[in-house]
Amino acid sequence: MADVVTINEAVKRARSEGLPVSEYTLRRWIKTGAVPVRKAGSRMLLYYPNLVRFLQCEDGGDNAPATVIPSGIRRVDL
Repeated sequence: MADVVTINEAVKRARSEGLPVSEYTLRRWIKTGAVPVRKAGSRMLLYYPNLVRFLQCEDGGDNAPATVIPSGIRRVDL
């Protein structure tokens, strides 16, 4: 179960692997639900590969698809 870690362990491991993540930022992502966790008493445990997957934007990340702007002239009613 080396992949199930606490928040502090996840931050240390991420930094050692070259992923710049602060504890504050990770807690914010957890609070918004971006990174899933399980509570065990007062501890929050997360599956480390989920954090790596989130940071690598495997699900598309924050990149919203480009919106298509209609070309041509359109009528504006006053």
